[in-house]
Amino acid sequence: MDFYKSIILLKMNNRIKKINLNHSFIFFLFCNVFSLITFIINDFTISPLICLLLILSIGISHGSLDNIKGKKLFKIFGINNSIIFYLSYIVIAITIIILWIIIPVLSLTIFLIVASYHFGKEDTQFLIIESSYFNQLLFLIKGSLIILAPMYFNFNETVFIFKLILVENEVFL
Repeated sequence: MDFYKSIILLKMNNRIKKINLNHSFIFFLFCNVFSLITFIINDFTISPLICLLLILSIGISHGSLDNIKGKKLFKIFGINNSIIFYLSYIVIAITIIILWIIIPVLSLTIFLIVASYHFGKEDTQFLIIESSYFNQLLFLIKGSLIILAPMYFNFNETVFIFKLILVENEVFL
């Protein structure tokens, strides 16, 4: 009986991986086609609306899972107190804000690298069976597409936003 259960679980796992791969591919294709159409037509008025919808539908729900990931991480370290997680989360956020004010260029650079890696890993991790340096690089490169797209398609607006968040270094910009 356990043998048949294992086979069924393996088939289900493979099916889930296939669905995730198809979803990832379709989303990647959609983003590229949308970017190409927007670039050809030169009508960027619809872009902010689509970006807002994507952030509201995917981005906010993604961030709302931090407490679940944090609790799993704390369980690994043997910490069962949720208050410690929330306090740590707030202290890390305050530390990042302080560092951003003191050294904005370095903070933004680190943030963009970490965000690239994070986005790439979240979108690709289900396909990876074993960890390797090549896979880590793959995560970084794939995630950098999300980070670099605004700089490529709306460079002046991106520079304006960087200046709003205290990055004034002309060499960096």
